[in-house]
Amino acid sequence: MKLPERFSGKRLAPGLRVVKTGIAVTLCLCISCAVQLGQPIASAIAAAAVMGKSIGFSLRTARDGAVGAVLGAAAGCLFAFLDPGNAGLCGIGVIVTLYLCVLLRMEKGVLIAELTFFSVMLIPADGPLWLYALTCAGDSLLGILVALAVNLAVMPHHYAGEVRGDYEALCAVAAQSLHAARAGAPIPSKEFHAQIGKLSGSIEAYVSERRLLRGSDEQIFRISCKLASFRELGQELNNVQTLRSPENARLPEPEREVLLRYHMARLEGLAASCLPSKEKKSAAGT
Repeated sequence: MKLPERFSGKRLAPGLRVVKTGIAVTLCLCISCAVQLGQPIASAIAAAAVMGKSIGFSLRTARDGAVGAVLGAAAGCLFAFLDPGNAGLCGIGVIVTLYLCVLLRMEKGVLIAELTFFSVMLIPADGPLWLYALTCAGDSLLGILVALAVNLAVMPHHYAGEVRGDYEALCAVAAQSLHAARAGAPIPSKEFHAQIGKLSGSIEAYVSERRLLRGSDEQIFRISCKLASFRELGQELNNVQTLRSPENARLPEPEREVLLRYHMARLEGLAASCLPSKEKKSAAGT
């Protein structure tokens, strides 16, 4: 059976983050059932909200979510004391909770704050309202802790490996582009520039991670220092491709040859500074 065109070339298997989210939700529901928590759905949703691609993202979301859970429980308790389930008070409570999260710069905890607020405000309490609000906050905190534990224990994602992989892929595309430029063949400049963007994004994500979760800063620093040279290499590839395009056929041949030799020399020099020895040999066809 042929897949729809929008799915062609895409990975259809679930990613690791999806699998870890399922594990975290399952654990939350099992723990909630075992200890008879009030709102197991709150812990499950909190776990799904906190689970991130990297541990650093999960830690930041967990910090904001923990504060948000406390704020949501407090606001829900206050407004439920006035009139539980009142639509107008729900709207005001949402505004207050969101404002407090933004004011405290805990924007990543907004979803958990609102989840906890609605759990207290809309679901009738069995027993004292303050105790029920604490239980709802505890449910959300349980989901946060379980998500963190799963993300740390089950194949934690580190951007250092991703940076190295993107760098190796960029070197391979650069060597292929250089070989095409030497042979006068079409240069895969779009693929080259796309890979530069991917590597740049991976380095930014790596830098945003907490220091203890990074890995080898020295190696990533060396790679990041080469980005400027790779961008210059890409510009020279564009120059060579432009000079060989039919639009420049009116340019006098001697002048075009001089320009081509200049830009090819620049390409060779930049390749020598960017590419590892293995890729240089590949580009040279040896």
